[in-house]
Amino acid sequence: MSLTQTHRYDDIIGLPHHQSRLHSRMPRSGRAAQFMPFAALTGYEAVIEHAALANEEAVARANAPVDVADGYMPA
Repeated sequence: MSLTQTHRYDDIIGLPHHQSRLHSRMPRSGRAAQFMPFAALTGYEAVIEHAALANEEAVARANAPVDVADGYMPA
């Protein structure tokens, strides 16, 4: 795409901004709230922590020394 000047919107560039007759304007506080951060994945961190703890316990069990005389049979 080249950066040549076009005149495609010259007919509408000076028109006033559209104002709805049916809907009032949203207050600035309402517009700002749309862009505030939110927790999209509520509970996600707890699930990750639980999975990490379960994995750490599984690794600890797998790395624990075993006494073959106790009848240990690997699965």
